[in-house]
Amino acid sequence: MLFSLRKQAEESAADLPTLITAAQNAAASIIYGEHALRKAGTGERFWQFREYQAGDRPQDIDWRQSGKTDRTYVRERERQIAQTNIFWCSTAKSMDFNSNKSLPTKLESAKIITLALSILMTKAGGQIGLLGDTKRGRASSMVDHIGHVLCEQQTLQDPSNVRTPRHTNLIQISDFLDPLDMIEKQFNTLGGQSNSGLVIQILDPAEIELPFDGRTIFEEPSNDTRENIDHVSSIRLAYQQRINTQIAGIEDRAQRQGWHYILHRTDTNITDTLHRLWTQMSHNEALR
Repeated sequence: MLFSLRKQAEESAADLPTLITAAQNAAASIIYGEHALRKAGTGERFWQFREYQAGDRPQDIDWRQSGKTDRTYVRERERQIAQTNIFWCSTAKSMDFNSNKSLPTKLESAKIITLALSILMTKAGGQIGLLGDTKRGRASSMVDHIGHVLCEQQTLQDPSNVRTPRHTNLIQISDFLDPLDMIEKQFNTLGGQSNSGLVIQILDPAEIELPFDGRTIFEEPSNDTRENIDHVSSIRLAYQQRINTQIAGIEDRAQRQGWHYILHRTDTNITDTLHRLWTQMSHNEALR
């Protein structure tokens, strides 16, 4: 038993540098490119002028800029993000799937996205942590800690049973293939605890398109049940309608909580997904 645990720990440790490198590469173009997230707040660097609104502090009024027109303007500064970002990365059996050996599994993609976002959040000045883990921080050592946990697959399977700290940004990463009523209950529980949120649904392209022909065996990882379909093309349309309903249902339930939603297909570049995600978040923050 001890030998087995030690071997597993050594294998997990060996995976960590590769995982960290993949995450760093995915995050690099955002950190050093044109997609850096900028938010209004109480930082030191000037961002923009905007018209004075009820609730703004009088000391933030820029009288020189206001004197140029008949309107009153405040000087908005770039916010130094200090909120805590809590991650939940599903390690359910259904995540260990790829339809082609050339593709990463959903779990591999989820781990890289989790770590890449962890890197981006720390670069933006925020704290990071894992749901159900009391350890949090904004140093690179915290990214390593999250990487170790992900490699050992220690993350919690049922986030609805864990309370999140108040005023946090909750990032949930999963295939979200459970029944919609179960997911809605989970979202409602977590939505009442978090300040903001992000839902990243990860799916293999075959799970969306069902491109197979002929006889196909479907397996349920959670209970090892199997079902044989002789002519899978005969159910393709009905299946695609069902998976599209599931995807739309996840997005709708995320938006009800005021959370961002994004779908990542494992046959697309993770960096492209991060760009879309970061741009979406930046745009929505600028509108607030």
